[in-house]
Amino acid sequence: MYHPRLKGSYYEMGHKYGSILHKHGFKLPVIQKKQLSLGLECRNEVKRIFPEILEEIRGFADACKLDYDQLASLILTIGAEEPQCSVFAVTDGENIFMGRNYDMYYKFKDYLESYLTMPENGYWSLGNTDIFVGREDGVNEKGLAVAMSGTVAYISPGIGFPIAIRYILDKCATVKEGVKFLTGIRHFSTISYLLADMSGDMAVIEASPKRTLVRSSGEERFIVSINHFVSPEMFDISLYEPPDSRTRFDTIVSMLKDCTGKLNENLLKSILSNHKGLICSHREDVKLGTLWSVVVNLNKLRILRAEGHPCK
Repeated sequence: MYHPRLKGSYYEMGHKYGSILHKHGFKLPVIQKKQLSLGLECRNEVKRIFPEILEEIRGFADACKLDYDQLASLILTIGAEEPQCSVFAVTDGENIFMGRNYDMYYKFKDYLESYLTMPENGYWSLGNTDIFVGREDGVNEKGLAVAMSGTVAYISPGIGFPIAIRYILDKCATVKEGVKFLTGIRHFSTISYLLADMSGDMAVIEASPKRTLVRSSGEERFIVSINHFVSPEMFDISLYEPPDSRTRFDTIVSMLKDCTGKLNENLLKSILSNHKGLICSHREDVKLGTLWSVVVNLNKLRILRAEGHPCK
């Protein structure tokens, strides 16, 4: 994992990291006309919601000497490529934790980054990703944690998960603020977001271009998000579900239900390292596995991260 530290205006942060990657010969892949057109449509929604991030993309483009329109289209149309992520939040009434495994093809290992982001007009955060500018999970200085889990299906002009998570980390202080944002935007694709904050509030937002639904923890002291929608109202939307998604979901739910008493980091480590329930992923047949794992104590803003399989 690379560990960039970015501080300043959005343009300055983009320019700084663009300058670093330019020195290493960063090049854009070929952007097809269809993707460019879709990216321009997505940009209209991003400009309405989060114009600062477009300045970061422009700074990156200027530093890397890249075409801004092509770079923006690439970033704004990134979708989840059969992701197999496991995310949960749990509280004992005093402490609240978030656990997260990010599972993806090993070919993405060379692009992994853990950013310390310090915008002038936003909250500081530590976020992980394999997508520069965007994030796939993170925690901000206000004690708000967010992570995505993919449910690949429909695509339509809107806000993609990398930009949505950046907005939440940079601009939201609570789960309620994050939920308000996610239920008020046009979504680029089907995706689930799990949010938790230091007050103990937690929710999963199951989102798509067609509709968005907020799922609460109900009577339980935990909430889980994997790679399929749980709410019956969303069953007609998702088109792809990894073969191990429900096994991982049921395993995490069972392990969290068995937990009594005070929580600790070792408990979350054991869940994220579980092999029997396929949570710690080693799918060597398709060269896919857990690329990073995170345990967050939101009360203490303490973050533990495994770069690679958590079992190791």
